[in-house]
Amino acid sequence: MKTVRVTVIGLLLVTVLAANARTDALIEKLRAQLARVKDYRCDVILNARLPSFTVSNMRMALYYKRPNKLHVEAKEGFAMLPEEGLYLGDPVEETLRSYNLIRLGDVKWQGRAAVKYALRPKVDSAAPLASARIFVDKARAVPLGFTGASPQFGDVTTVFSYSLVEKKFWLPTKTVFTMKYAPKHSADGRVVESRSGNATLTYSNYKINTNLPDSLFKRPAKSGSSAGPRAGRQGRGRK
Repeated sequence: MKTVRVTVIGLLLVTVLAANARTDALIEKLRAQLARVKDYRCDVILNARLPSFTVSNMRMALYYKRPNKLHVEAKEGFAMLPEEGLYLGDPVEETLRSYNLIRLGDVKWQGRAAVKYALRPKVDSAAPLASARIFVDKARAVPLGFTGASPQFGDVTTVFSYSLVEKKFWLPTKTVFTMKYAPKHSADGRVVESRSGNATLTYSNYKINTNLPDSLFKRPAKSGSSAGPRAGRQGRGRK
């Protein structure tokens, strides 16, 4: 009976902490700020060296519309965006669909005063990461990045850099994703497999809240480019 009682109390505590995080003042400020961007169009350049593919200086136009519509068009050749950790669109709402947040406390991260939150997978979601954390800038109320680990993806880190666009919207200028697997050793101690990877997406020339038509996101992709499913998930490429 004691074990059952302790387990129930523990579950209730996690539920309360998660609910508190969803109404956390900083998280609510962050969500409200991101929600001001209804849609945007921007130019992006992708450089990636990942287990799934390698690409250099891939230039594309990226279109986003709430709540989770994305479209990419190639400026030359073809267009493809990896979904390993780039968190396109609104990374917070994407995260809250799969995780509950638990506030862990104030930290210094990437040179900024931040608050660290644990991400606990929801029971009904296929959350890809274990030991996941999100770091939120206290002054600007923007996500600074994510960290996590899993057997499938190894240790992963996503870091966002920002600029103030049109003097009122904090939007990414660069997203850097890194992944590193623990090396595999043979019986005699030799490293037989060591995998890592990284991807950098740079943004420029934002056009914000221009009321992009829904038809844009249903349009067949131009020759050599296509748009895939929602971003921010791990382990699939977006063509």
